[in-house]
Amino acid sequence: MRGFLALLFASFFWGTSPPATEFALRNVSPQVIIFLRFILSSLLLFAILRKKPLFSIPAIVLGFLNGLAYEFQFTGQVFTKAGKVAIISNTFPIFVGILSPIFLKEKPNFRQTLSIITGIFGILLVGNAFSFREINFGDALSLVASIIYAVYVIVAKRFSTEADPLTYTFSTNLISALTTSFFLPISPKFSPDILSFFSIIWLALFPSTLGYALYFYGLREVGAISSSVIILSTIVFGALLSILILGETLSFTESFGMILVCIGVLMAR
Repeated sequence: MRGFLALLFASFFWGTSPPATEFALRNVSPQVIIFLRFILSSLLLFAILRKKPLFSIPAIVLGFLNGLAYEFQFTGQVFTKAGKVAIISNTFPIFVGILSPIFLKEKPNFRQTLSIITGIFGILLVGNAFSFREINFGDALSLVASIIYAVYVIVAKRFSTEADPLTYTFSTNLISALTTSFFLPISPKFSPDILSFFSIIWLALFPSTLGYALYFYGLREVGAISSSVIILSTIVFGALLSILILGETLSFTESFGMILVCIGVLMAR
């Protein structure tokens, strides 16, 4: 139960990213936002932990994969709709279900398979995915991001006991920051107002620090397949917060999709 709650709270903090990023994007480029959220998180955790990061091979691989997935996802958004990016990049539980039996010897049971199908179907409804008419370059980049996220989950599950959650978050976020720094020349725009500034601070403190720490803790307690489905609740939290903060609305189909995601998450417990 503790692992489930940890992953649910991680999803909530990650769900705050869309509205916070929306505010930050008004005056700061995506590449700068990604870099700052991870480097500021790393500096905060360094001040708290007062110890060196863990530069093990798994930590380096995880940090690199995480940073790379973010870059593919944000770059893909330039070439396609944000809604499509959110949907395609969150299909990673499908790939986790495929990879887990190979690398973790973890096979999805009937309930887990049903939870994956229910959750993914809900995501498709939330994003009106059934109205898609063509696949473009941005969609392809988002799919690559989804596959990278799946590999990230597999590696994280296999080596999550290597260190405590805070140390692992510190180490992987630092590597993510170094990875994303190479993409800064793509769009180095940085002229934040007060709202953009506090949005970036929020992204660093909660989604990038507390969210990842809770994720690593929950992943220890829950299998890779179930954890991936639980994390789909990020979309639900993101949509609800966008309604409350940004004034967005949901259609009946989108609302029904959110209910299906919630059912899939509860089935993954």
